[in-house]
This record gives sequence, C-alpha cells and structure tokens, in this order.
Amino acid sequence: MTITDQAVERHPIEETLRTLLGIAESGVGSDKNLREKLLSLEGKLVSGQLHLAVLGQMKRGKSSFINALLGAEVLPTGVLPVTAIITEIRYGPAPDAVIVYSTGNLREQVGLSTLADYITEVGNPGNKKQVASVEIAYPSSFLQSGIILIDTPGIGSTHAHNTQTTEQYLEQVDAGIIVLSVDPPITEIESQFLKDLKEDVPKLFFILNKTDLASPDEIHTIARFLENELDRLQIGSPEIFPLSARQALQEKRQTPASGVSSGLEIFERRLRTFLSEEKQQVLVRSVALDALQIARTLKFAAAIGLRAGTMNAEELQCKRLALDCLLSRTETEMYELQVLLRQRSADILGRVERDLIAQVETSVCEVQQRLKLFQAQHSKQSGRAFGALLEDFLMKEVERVFRKWRTQEDEEIQAQLDALSSRFVTQANSILERLEQAAGILFEIPVEHLAISCPLRVESHLYYKVERVFYSLDSFLLLLPRFLMRPIVLRRMHNNVPRLLDMNAGRIRYDYLERLQSSMGQFERDLRAAITMVTESLKSALHTPGEKGHQYTETLGALDSVIRDCSCLAR
Repeated sequence: MTITDQAVERHPIEETLRTLLGIAESGVGSDKNLREKLLSLEGKLVSGQLHLAVLGQMKRGKSSFINALLGAEVLPTGVLPVTAIITEIRYGPAPDAVIVYSTGNLREQVGLSTLADYITEVGNPGNKKQVASVEIAYPSSFLQSGIILIDTPGIGSTHAHNTQTTEQYLEQVDAGIIVLSVDPPITEIESQFLKDLKEDVPKLFFILNKTDLASPDEIHTIARFLENELDRLQIGSPEIFPLSARQALQEKRQTPASGVSSGLEIFERRLRTFLSEEKQQVLVRSVALDALQIARTLKFAAAIGLRAGTMNAEELQCKRLALDCLLSRTETEMYELQVLLRQRSADILGRVERDLIAQVETSVCEVQQRLKLFQAQHSKQSGRAFGALLEDFLMKEVERVFRKWRTQEDEEIQAQLDALSSRFVTQANSILERLEQAAGILFEIPVEHLAISCPLRVESHLYYKVERVFYSLDSFLLLLPRFLMRPIVLRRMHNNVPRLLDMNAGRIRYDYLERLQSSMGQFERDLRAAITMVTESLKSALHTPGEKGHQYTETLGALDSVIRDCSCLAR
C-alpha cells in the first residue's frame, strides 16, 4: 500500500480536522495554540511515514538484515562493530548519501562505497570525524511505501557514543525491529534493553537471524525459548520471525543458496500489513481523541457565544466582567500550581543528589579491591595492551557500580513522577472544572467536563565515560620496563577511582537534571495549553457575539457532527 492509498482511507478524519480548523479560524476559539494543535494533527496524518528502527546487539546481523530488506549491500558489514552513529535510509530515485557533521551543521555528499569511512569504528574510531548522522537515499520498492529505516548502534557496546545515540533516537521511532540470532538467542544485556524499550516503542518485531546455521528442529526449539523469555519480560504475544539475512540477500539477487526459503518474505508481508492497517488504526484513533477534546471545547465556547448574543448590552457587560474575574482567578491558580510543580521537581533532584553521593562513597573501596584482583589476574601484560585491558575493566566497573543502582533509582523516581503527574493533572482538572461550571452557570448553559491527560516520564540519554589510560598518563611511561610501568599505572588508577566514579556520578546527575527539566517543562506546557485552549475560546466567543448569532448556530451543528464522528473513530 502506498502513501497515497493511506491518505484516501484517512479522508474522514482529515475532513474532521479541516472542519475544526475552519471553525477555529472563523473566530470561535481563535487561539494560536489551538490552531497549531490542529495543524500538527493534520501533519501527523499527511506524512504517513513509518520510522522503523533496527535494534540489536553487535554481531547479530543488523546491517546484513537491512541490506536484505533493500536487496543490495548498501551498508558495510563485517565481523567488527560497524555502526557508530545513527543512519537513516529513505526512498530516493537514485543512490545517495549525505554525511551530517555535528560541528557547524555541515553536510557532505559522499558515495555509498565510502560509507565505511564514516559509520564504522574502523573508519571513524570514537567518531573522531564528529559525524552527527548519515542520510541515505536508495531506490528500493520497500522504502517507497513510506518506510524510513534507521540503523542504530549496537546495544551493550563498550563504545559510550553508541549507547548514547541509540537511546536518544527512540522517542522518534514508530516501530522497532529487534534483531536476535540463534547463537545465542538472547543475552542478559538484550533482556535488560528490551525491558526498558517496551515502554518507549509502540510496536516491536523480533527477528531470529542466522537460521542457516541451525536445523529446523533447532530453530523451533530456539524460537520457543525466545518466546518464553519475552513473555517473562512482559512482552505479550511477541511476533518472532526466523530468517537468514545472508540467504535473503542472495535470493533477491536471484542466486539462491539452497532450496529452503530465507523467511524474509513472511516478515515483509507482516510489516506491510502493519503499515497499511494497524499503524493507521492507532494513528487515526490517537488523532480522533485529540480532535474530540478540541471539538468539545469549541462547542462549549460557541454555546456561550450563542447565549451571549441574546443578552442586552448591560447584561452582557456584567457577564463579561464576571467571566474576566473567573479567567483571572484561573490564571492565578495555574501559576500557583506551576510554582508548586517546580518545587517538587527540585525535591526529586535533591533526592538523586543524596543517593548518588551515598552510592559513590560505598563503591570506592570495592572498586579498588577489584582493581587489585585485576592486577593479579593480568600479571604478564604490559604497555598499550595492558592499558586497553585496564580501560575495559574500569568501564565495566563503572557500569557495574551504577547500572543496578540506576535501575532501582529510575523505578523509584518514576513512581514519584506517576504520583506527581496524577496529583497535578487532578488539580489542573479541578481548576478547569471550576471554570467550566462557573461559566456554565453564568451563561445558563449545560457543561460537559473537558478532562486533561498529560503523562510525565523521564527518558534517559546517559552514557558512561572512562579516560584513556595512556592518554591521561605521561607518555614516557610507555618506555619503562614492565616491572616499573605496571606499579606506577596501577597506583595512579587506584588513586583515581574516587574521581572516576564521581565523574560518572556527575554525568548521571546531569542526565537526571536535563531529563527532568525537559519532561517537567513539557508537562507544564501541556497543562497550560489545555487550560489556555478553554480560556481563549471563551474570550473569543464573547467578542461581538451579537454579530455572530447565526454563525454560532451553524457552528454548534457542525461540532455536534464532529463529536459524533470522533467518538466513533476513537472507540
């Protein structure tokens, strides 16, 4: 199904949005936020694009799987970690690649054959070229249906920038493909990642790759094991697709490796069904719910405008003054609510600060003891090889110290945020209800309460950092013999453990601060926008009501029709 086909099928909800936009622009509820909300809903429908992220641990065959979907070796593949940054692939009439740099917003067009110089750890170690992202266009029929493929860094990677970029991109994803394989089917790192991921991505598909390495009986057994593990992670009715990406690419090149199907065509059919049916249903329902809230707000304002048109000038002026007092009181109550919300946010950050200090203090001695054990286990290594082992050890220690702590801390903070958002949404709804009831009584019209719903979640973009051992030490140490170099290096690393943990605690502290401020800010804006939509609509309705009596009558009829349609679509 093409994007054009989807647009035709969504015609009823698009007509509804156009109707609401026309009513808003005619003077009933002429609020800037309301118009922007309607335009954003319309844009959400018109785009019809599916952002499909391919996620998985290194060496699972993510890039090979993407190449199989495209029917060509577009992305570099190999035994080393190959994806260092986010790569977006969308339809284009001819193959093309653009490198987007993080410095100065620079863009550079390159050939597909040179991609390895930019998106692999071998060609661009540690992202020293400062590549922000890569945009690829490719003439694939698979992409032409509106899919934007995203190749993400491998989860569980020791490269800090890989972990960061993957987590940052998740909120833009419509659906995710988790690439696993038969060797082994799922690891502890992947299980933990999926536990967090299922809350952020609305739809997940699971690929069991490399089935050409196992027998049919083995594949069946592995698939059952994987299904049970996903059920344990509370991922209900997981969709698992066993296939061989290597074999699928050969099939698309019309050079089948064997008489057995790769399994890719089954997944492609399922994905197209999701694109044409399920995603559309979810999208339309989501838009209809928002449109229903807007329509009810406009109906309330139009009813007040119609009633105001029947009043004489003196009575209307008294009503306007009374309504102004109501709106002023509402503004004061919202300001007080905002101040209280920011205070609670500061309280949560203070709790994180105290918990971090305690975690670092209790972990320093333990890490130092484990460093001594590491020294005994690697008594023969020296030089840069020893430095690389030490860097890897310290990175794992940092992750070990904070991973479990952060999981518990996140759960406790999210529980606080759930309670906080519930409390403040209830208070905002009470403010809105008081305004509606008072305005309804003032103008003698029935009131249908307009409920606010604003989720509050804090998403983490955290990554850890360990300094290069021989970058932070004097270079002359490399020239010393092993029996002199090792004690100096280990002594310095031992003394550096408190600073190392504190440095990463600072990253965690900043991560919580940034995420919490961003989420709280959005929460405040959502609450205020919901209240403002009502208050501005009421103000607009009382603007020259006598000249708009006939218009309000027609508007109420149109809004009744919109409310009926949206109620059906939102079921």
